[in-house]
Amino acid sequence: MTVSIAAGLSDADVAARIAEGKTNDVPARASRSVSDIVRSNVFTRINAILGVLFMLVLATGSLINGLFGLLIIANSGIGIIQELRAKKTLDNLAIVGQAKPTVRRQSGTTQVAPNEVVLDDVIELGPGDQIVVDGEMLEASNLEVDESLLTGEADPIGKAAGDAVMSGSFVVAGAGAYRAT
Repeated sequence: MTVSIAAGLSDADVAARIAEGKTNDVPARASRSVSDIVRSNVFTRINAILGVLFMLVLATGSLINGLFGLLIIANSGIGIIQELRAKKTLDNLAIVGQAKPTVRRQSGTTQVAPNEVVLDDVIELGPGDQIVVDGEMLEASNLEVDESLLTGEADPIGKAAGDAVMSGSFVVAGAGAYRAT
């Protein structure tokens, strides 16, 4: 099946690929659940030690000396609050930082979520864009890609038509389009 570089896939082709499961599988970023955060902050070694000591003090009948047991509550409470705030911030950043590739389709050029990219989609690239799926360059104009996260190469790599591009790299300069493979 040939794909027009200028027009991209037709709506029927996109629907067929989605039905066949030929979409970009983006793993969900799993953040810790609230119950995991609470559990990890309540059941710690220091809380266990303080809990045993608190029980020993209560067994001797000296309730006033057992006030250090409040440290268990304070220690757990502070840890839970800090981690819940961090979780909220990270979840918000994940939403804001999600790449929105621009794809060419017969119905026009549109921005889609990374998991809506299908096999053979023509994806446009510009400075600052993230490459969200592996592919093959169809056209390039002075295109330079930073693959340092993948290869460790510090210098940007020039790309031309026919070159492979890898998911997770970023466009540093130039423009182009590639076909999702």
